[in-house]
Amino acid sequence: MVKSDVKDVKSEIRELLKEKGVKPTVHRVEILEYLSKTYSHPSADDIYEHFVKEQRLPVLSRATVYNTLRALAEVGLVKVIITPDAIRYDFAKENHHHFYCTQCKKIYDIELNVKLPIITNVDGHEVRNVQLTLVGVCKNCLNR
Repeated sequence: MVKSDVKDVKSEIRELLKEKGVKPTVHRVEILEYLSKTYSHPSADDIYEHFVKEQRLPVLSRATVYNTLRALAEVGLVKVIITPDAIRYDFAKENHHHFYCTQCKKIYDIELNVKLPIITNVDGHEVRNVQLTLVGVCKNCLNR
């Protein structure tokens, strides 16, 4: 990627944050950019470890990562994926669903023509998100 392309991506992310009413701090821009480019559906700890390893954000704490992810999820820029082993995060791109493999613990993006129900209240509880995550064994693990 050319340096100007990196600048363009960061500019787009800054604009996206501003549109959602979120201050585009360095941490928010970097974390959202990382999520927009990865398909691994990382946990907050995975994201923290990535930036520590890359040494791209010299001042970064786990609390900053968790707070940033919470802020991004609250405005709909990041999806929270709850799996049996961890809470994972995904850039909220086009409408898609997930498949979770119980053996290798990977999460795959899947395209399904399924319309999720609109649910706003259940037994007095306010519903804020409805998601579809299929759980099973992926084809890679089945072929081992």
